[in-house]
Order: sequence, then C-alpha cells, then structure tokens
Amino acid sequence: MSSTMIQKESVDDKAVQVQHVDAVRPRAENAVNACLIYACIAFGSASFLFGYDDKVISPVAALNGFVAQFQGDPARGTLSLTARNQDLVFSVPLVGSIIGGLAASPLNTRFGRKWTLLGAYIFSLGGGFLQLFAPNLAAFVVGRFWNTTVIGIANATAPLYMSEVVPPSMRGRSVTCINILSLLSGVVSTVIVNGTHTLEGRKQYMIPLAVQCALPVILFLVTIGLPESPQWLVSKGRMDQARHNLRKLRGFSDWEVDDELRVMKMCEENERALSSNVRFWEIFGRENLKRTLTAGSFYSLNQISGIILSTTYTTVFLTQLGVGDPFTFTVIASCCTLAGTMAAPLVIDRVGRRPTAFVGMSLLLIIDIAAGALAFDTGNRNSVLAIAALGFIFNFFWGAGFYSLSALIPSEIATPKLRNHTMAYTIACAQTTAVITTFAVPQLTSADAANLGAKTYLVFAGCMACVLVVVYFFMPETKGRTFAEVDEMYDAGIPMWQWRKYQTSTEAKQVKVVDVTSRA
Repeated sequence: MSSTMIQKESVDDKAVQVQHVDAVRPRAENAVNACLIYACIAFGSASFLFGYDDKVISPVAALNGFVAQFQGDPARGTLSLTARNQDLVFSVPLVGSIIGGLAASPLNTRFGRKWTLLGAYIFSLGGGFLQLFAPNLAAFVVGRFWNTTVIGIANATAPLYMSEVVPPSMRGRSVTCINILSLLSGVVSTVIVNGTHTLEGRKQYMIPLAVQCALPVILFLVTIGLPESPQWLVSKGRMDQARHNLRKLRGFSDWEVDDELRVMKMCEENERALSSNVRFWEIFGRENLKRTLTAGSFYSLNQISGIILSTTYTTVFLTQLGVGDPFTFTVIASCCTLAGTMAAPLVIDRVGRRPTAFVGMSLLLIIDIAAGALAFDTGNRNSVLAIAALGFIFNFFWGAGFYSLSALIPSEIATPKLRNHTMAYTIACAQTTAVITTFAVPQLTSADAANLGAKTYLVFAGCMACVLVVVYFFMPETKGRTFAEVDEMYDAGIPMWQWRKYQTSTEAKQVKVVDVTSRA
C-alpha cells in the first residue's frame, strides 16, 4: 500500500531521516462528502466576523446619528468624526486582533479547533452588545477592542481547521474561500448600512450593529454539530475519535480512511520531532532571515498600498470628498474587492506569483498617482467622481493580486520546522502595520489635521514604488514548487528572479515527510 525510501540529511545538528512516502492518494472528488462541504462552509464562515466588522465600521462611523451620539455636532457644521476620534474608532481596537492572534495558538493547542472557535463566538457577544448599547465613545471603543480580539482568534483558527480536514489538493481552494466569504460578509454589511442611513436618530447605526451581534449566535449554531479536527485529535493521541471524525469527513472507503489516518499520524510524529527544540528566535537566524522578512513583509506591505482609503475609511473618505451618495459607493467598493478576490485563484495559479505581483502592483501604483493628481482639482465634480471610480478599480486589482498573494506567499515559503513561528510573526507584522496605517490616515486626510484629502494617494504612490523594488529582490516564484524545492533554492541562494527557470534536484520534487529519529 505504500513504499518508503530513506536517506540522511543534517538539519540543525540533528540526524534526519527523509522518507518519501507513496501513500494512497485518492482523487480529491472521491474524498468529498456532504459533511466535508458543510464543515468547510461553516468554518469558512468564521471570516464573516472579520469581514462584517472590517467593512461596517466605515459607513457606520460616517452616519449622522453615530457622530451626533458619540461626538456631537461640531462647530464647522458637517457631521463627521475628527481625526482624533477616527483614530479611536478605527485604529486603537486593532490592537485587540494582535492579542487574539497570539492567544489563538495556546487555545488551539489545548482545546482544539472547534471549541476554541465556539468559545470565541460566545465571548464575542459581550463586545457586540457593548458596541450596540454604548453610552459614550469610550465604551464603544472598548466594545470594538473586545470584538477584534475575538476576530483575531477566529482568523487564526478557521484556516487551521480547514487546512487539516480537506484533502491536500483542495487546501489552496478552501483557504481562498475564506477570503471570499470574508469579503462577501463585507458586501452584506455595506448593503445593510446603505439601507439604514436614511433613517432618523440612533436606528441608523444600531440596526447594522444588531446584525453584527446576531452573527456569532448563528455561526455558533451552524458549527456546534461539526466534528473536531482529526489532525488535532491525532496530536492528542485520541486515535479512535480521530478515525471516527475522519470517517465522517470522507466519501471514500474505510481502508482509504485508515491509510490517510496512518499518514496523518506519521506526519504528526515527524512534526513533533522536528520542532521539539526549535525556538521562536530561530526565524531570524542567518539561514531563515530572508524568508522570514519576506513572509512578514507581504502581509504588512499591502497595508501601505493605499487600499485603506477605499476599505477601512471608504465612507468617511468619500464623505470628506463630497462625492455623490458615499453609502452607495461603499457598496460598490466592497463588490469590486470581492470580484477581485474571486478572480485571484485563476490568475495566480495560471500566470504565477511574480507576474501577478508585478502587473497588479504596477497598476496600483498608476492608480495612486492618477487619483492623487486629480485631488488637486477637487472643485471639479468630474475629478471627484474619477477619484471614486479609480478607488473601485484599485479595489479589484488589490483583491486579485496583492491581497491574495499576501495570504499565500507566507504559507509557501516558511520552512516546515518554523512554519508556526513564521506565521505568528507574519500575523503580528500585519496587524501592527494595520494599527499604524489606520492611525496615520486620519492625520493625513482630515480637515482638522493635515487636510491632504485624496492627495494622500500620492503618499501611498511613493510607498508602492518602494514595494515594487522589494518584490523584485525578495519575492520568490513558488508556482508548482514543493516545500522541499523552496528549501533547496533558499539554501542555494538562488536570486528570486531566477527561481522560475531553476531546475531543482529530483529528490526535492518528491513529497517529503521528515522524521527525526536520532541525534548526532
């Protein structure tokens, strides 16, 4: 049923046996059953929490009822949050997502994927109700902080479960679906606010926030009946329950389930042995530093592309520009991002990572320059509408390229024994940059601060020019490459622009399962 070839390698002064395992590899469609599809949809829907929160806050913060309740009517007339209050509402709560992301690792290790996520849903109710009934801005910000902490846990847990329960050939598609569901939730949130912004008083913002409170309850109910991750159960030595759950999630025969479980157990033993004495700071060692910086930078750099003007601050920004109906335009902006993300899997897998990055990011740079130049003529209504239209186009290409690559590249280039540490570092970098950019933008755009308005696009244009240089020198082409091939090319010091044509060794092209069985 399987055959094994063993050879010796040296990894960090350990004697390593590398086993090329030819396990049973059923076709992915034979593995799929109704329970697996339902599990992927249910856990993928955890991203609804992030998507809804991320997109609802911009139009909610631009509502007259919200501003009047939490800030009052400013002397200059138009109801809009000051730069200081925008920082409080948008930036400060993001610190909670960093805490949640860091807390997810020990929670997932101890309680498993399912109960960690269910606990997050229950815990989020407090933050949701605090936002809904907040008597002042401070209470609202605390509620947002509470919610983003839960979102950090959910964002780290859901992809982990999905990557463990689906067949290997489906992992890329399943994780991509999380991004799509997140953005679909964002569209829903903007549509709801667009429907309530004409109401009077507090109902304007309370209805969208009430829907946000209901989401965790719905997600809890659709998730509670699902099986725990078999991979996690194997890591805890609960083999009988692992087999029972895997049987539920597979559409093929018992003996194929047993074979998959056998390979799962072997991989768990290999991973445990490989990472037994690995420390977090090894990701900054000479042999790992380049890939660590690359993994962290991609998630972080997409924050400085200019996307924040047409996502987090969309409605507030459009209101400041005085363009049409900013709430309707916010719905259009969310739909454009969703469309780009849905196109991403087709583009990235066909043309490769580097071509997608260079074409997509060059277009983002051009849009930043064009929008920033038009900002010098905002007295002209056509110029204002053109800036809004460029923002929609920006959203599409950002979703199709930069955003999707940010999620994909770190998972492909991290070395196996440091994958968990590298991903933790990557998420921390991304959230830290998010805090900085969401804090900085109001200080640049708002009338009571630098008052640059849409000219801020030129600031991001300078950032994008630097990003393109980073991509050329540090972004590898990983299309069709195994983890072993990626390791080989990093170890050989192959320049990034030569990865596409580089021929790796035969061994690196095979599936590798690393088993540390002895020490030097």
